[in-house]
Amino acid sequence: MMKALVIVPYEGLFEMMKEIQQQVDDIQLDIELGNLHEGVAIAKAAEHNGYHVIISRGGTASMIQEAVSLPVIDIQVTGYDVLRIITLVKGFSRKAAIVGFSNITHGAATICKLLDLDIETFTITQEIEVQEKLAHLKSLGYEVVIGDVVTVQSARQLGLTGVLITSGKEAIIDALEEARRTYRIYSQLQQDVSLFQSILDCNEQAVGVFNREEKMVYGNERFNKEFHGMNLENLPEIKRLIQETRDEIQIKTIHIHPSFWKITASSKEDAVVLFFEKSLPHQTHFQDRESIQKNAIEIHTSASYTPISGKSEAIQRVLKQIDQYSIGEEPVWIIGETGNGKELAAQSLYSKRKSMNEPFIVVQCDVLNAEQLKDLINDDFLRKFANGVIYLKNIDQLNGYLQNELNKIVQNEKYNKLQWLVSSECNMEEKVKTGTFNGELYHSLGKLTICIPPLRERREDIEDLVHVFISELHPKYGSLVVGIRQDALMELTNYDWPGNVEQLKQVIEQLFLQTKAYYIEKEDVDVVLKRFDQQDKKSDALAPIDLSGTLEEIEKQVITKVLEEEGLNQSKAAKRLGINRSTLWRKLK
Repeated sequence: MMKALVIVPYEGLFEMMKEIQQQVDDIQLDIELGNLHEGVAIAKAAEHNGYHVIISRGGTASMIQEAVSLPVIDIQVTGYDVLRIITLVKGFSRKAAIVGFSNITHGAATICKLLDLDIETFTITQEIEVQEKLAHLKSLGYEVVIGDVVTVQSARQLGLTGVLITSGKEAIIDALEEARRTYRIYSQLQQDVSLFQSILDCNEQAVGVFNREEKMVYGNERFNKEFHGMNLENLPEIKRLIQETRDEIQIKTIHIHPSFWKITASSKEDAVVLFFEKSLPHQTHFQDRESIQKNAIEIHTSASYTPISGKSEAIQRVLKQIDQYSIGEEPVWIIGETGNGKELAAQSLYSKRKSMNEPFIVVQCDVLNAEQLKDLINDDFLRKFANGVIYLKNIDQLNGYLQNELNKIVQNEKYNKLQWLVSSECNMEEKVKTGTFNGELYHSLGKLTICIPPLRERREDIEDLVHVFISELHPKYGSLVVGIRQDALMELTNYDWPGNVEQLKQVIEQLFLQTKAYYIEKEDVDVVLKRFDQQDKKSDALAPIDLSGTLEEIEKQVITKVLEEEGLNQSKAAKRLGINRSTLWRKLK
């Protein structure tokens, strides 16, 4: 049974509705008295109480329509209602006007014209207009005002005669019939919506609908589950995607923490439908560069990095090569020691080549295994990101099997749109000659090369790098530090930097955190460098034993490491090894 709420603006209509209520058995009619804003407040509360339609009249009905999502049936002012009131005021000798919302004045104006009655009609759109309109009419000599409740109340406050256009039973019966018809249509629509809702909720894709104002209007069950508590409409990438989606379908990969999503956007009239698909559902992606557990694959939708800095001739040559190679789409092989900025060079190439809509995919070759490489191909991952840039980081760490498998991918024509960037720690030609690296793979990816020299060979870049790192650390930590003393800078310049630029950055961060003055002093640099040297020695001592040598060579490595751990104390080392000092000395000869 239909459940309808009737909100009436005046007492007479309330009593008439109660009388009709007794005669209606196919509608549950609840009646409330409330005019304009009172009526809107009642309607808003009723919206969540299971009502199917709301029935009201005049300006109150108009305001309720703007405030609620339920169908609102207007008790129309009929010709009978207008004729009844005009008959009533026809005998007035005073000047009369009809004032009200359009759902009253339009019908009244037509009848006045048909009957050739000299009664002007004035339409208002908001309640606040009534007082000013009536005051103006009074100044023009009008004394009688015909209208709805708000008009009549305001007229009486101004000393005018207010005549209310009341609704007769005919209008109420017409409104109930309209309510029945609307309910039938509304019920069918609800069934259709429920069906479509079920279909969308069964969809494995998350589906979200946004209007042109970038506000979300719908999300299916998967969408609400995946993005619960997130306000996607505030994400700049989502806003931009909605703005860019017009006639053509857009496909973008966007990072929505903690996952990456391939989003297909389609424009539908005044809305944009977004279909979300996880780019790699079986993998976790991360941005934290200090994460202990590295993933084999990282996907970045933008390249945020520190530009390569330096004034040396060597680094200027590198920057020039990056500019030259960024024009085309040829593979580029970047060579350099650990920590020397090979990934910065790759990111710089990506940034210059791409419009930032295509992903930057980093493959960590030192942790990539055969199963992961197989998954990438089986999931058609590379085809999904056909317009992206693939950066094969530390490719020299791949074993022979993975080199051959990777070579098959590189040679496959269906991946020919991919752009390859590669990095390795050493010159690969020697490995190719000795057969420890796939020659075909090397020659396919190594047509263009960039060699980044170690920091110890371009010491004139250190001063520039130090100031760059200090400026970067300010927003991260906040500190008094504004610079470095010249003698402290000289200590840094003279250091050999086995860890290259990355080690310099770590040292500056330590100095930045421990310095309590405006300038980094030489004493501070000495302390930090000594600490790093000790850490390096400890790391060397704890490094794994190379088992590729002879038994005698392996034994010597073990003895050397135990000696280092015991501070070169031969007595302690011999005791720990279970041998005497003379045997220890003889084995070390």
